[in-house]
Amino acid sequence: MDGLEAHPKDLQALVDLPFPSTLRAMQSFLGSLNYYSRFIEDFAIYASVLYELRESDFHEITRKKPKESVIEKANRDDRKEAPAGEDRWTRAERAFAVLKTKIAATPVLRHFDPDRPPVVVVYASKWAVSAALMQEHHGVYWPVNFTSRTLKSNEINYGIVDKVVLALLRILEVCYTLLVTRKIRC
Repeated sequence: MDGLEAHPKDLQALVDLPFPSTLRAMQSFLGSLNYYSRFIEDFAIYASVLYELRESDFHEITRKKPKESVIEKANRDDRKEAPAGEDRWTRAERAFAVLKTKIAATPVLRHFDPDRPPVVVVYASKWAVSAALMQEHHGVYWPVNFTSRTLKSNEINYGIVDKVVLALLRILEVCYTLLVTRKIRC
């Protein structure tokens, strides 16, 4: 297949990694994922939960539920917000499990084909936006690029339509040279 692929041998260490027990270890994990973020759809949506953790949060690790229950929760629809009452630590463990699952199943990013029309898929949540540039190949939409980011404090108050526009602006910024002068389908 023609495209970019994350090398599975390099990813195995990330997939086997247990939940970090210190803030520094979590920062190391997130730093390792920065390169692979372009292969992970909605990366910022999950990573933002982990970026918000503080050193004091890691002291709670010995007082929380077993991690097996977190794996079960990771099988729910990932994009929905956490249920009411679900604490910060549980959301962090769930986000960590989802990121590990997504990194293990990274898609091949196709090379941009200037002869095919680009399609942009956007998503906005309460606290992050993401977008994907895709192109149709033989009836299947293949990703060319994923991008996402967390919202700034003033952007969190935006309406959902404004957040979708932010996601669209994000993909236009990241893929400007590919999309300039082209008609884009959303």
